[in-house]
Amino acid sequence: MPRPDGLCSPIPEAEKNALLDRFHTDGYVVVRGVLSRAECAALRKLTDDYAADPRFEEKRSTWFVVRNPQDYSIEFTKLFIREPIYSLVQAILDPECRFCGQNVIRNSPGQAISNWHVDDCNKLEHPLPPEIPRWPAGARLPLIWLSVQVPLSDITAVEDGPTEIVPGSHYSGRLCPGENPVFEGRPAEPILCEAGDIYLFNHQTWHRGMPNVGKKTRYLMQLQYARGDSLAFRCQVAEPTPVMETMLAGADPRLVHVMTGRAKYQ
Repeated sequence: MPRPDGLCSPIPEAEKNALLDRFHTDGYVVVRGVLSRAECAALRKLTDDYAADPRFEEKRSTWFVVRNPQDYSIEFTKLFIREPIYSLVQAILDPECRFCGQNVIRNSPGQAISNWHVDDCNKLEHPLPPEIPRWPAGARLPLIWLSVQVPLSDITAVEDGPTEIVPGSHYSGRLCPGENPVFEGRPAEPILCEAGDIYLFNHQTWHRGMPNVGKKTRYLMQLQYARGDSLAFRCQVAEPTPVMETMLAGADPRLVHVMTGRAKYQ
């Protein structure tokens, strides 16, 4: 059940470790009630306002993906250091993690990215040769970048178009074999969430967006972080535009560091 005022502090150590174990084993983990319902409503309105603002037309939207909302309002940007999101990402990636992207998937009924895939155009980061069947059970495979999914609307039924994921499939070392995928006896699972829940998501798991066949628009924000070193090809940090510089003037130093800090290791 979502907490009315959301969460704003790190998760206790024992609970955090259990969440991290689940993340590494299954390739995703859900944390309930991180944002309040009022925050989600405000972010949906900001998304709609941004999508309608002609000043940002060129860099804003691809199909139903509303891109780069960090250029519009600090209310989007400051989520990158919102707890418990930030400390969980640091524990998975690196304490020096950085911004590497943000968008809101705003798909109306009938719209979805419904093909099975891994992210970055189906790019495998840990491929295996045919003679090796899978990565060892329990291994914590390193991640170059990480996506935190933040439902801004309720996605509580399959009709709402939830993310569907094959648990553990990041251990396969292979691309998804086709429709109705199963990995070691585990079929796909829909990730059902209320507005304000989050799920941390290993983009190397086989996944897709189920078709939105309901009657409402689905809002799913993505906060994307990269490891904070020069080996991370996705460590791009935020474009230093005048808008970004104005937004970050006087902001929390941690936010400035995450959004614009140079890679720690050159």
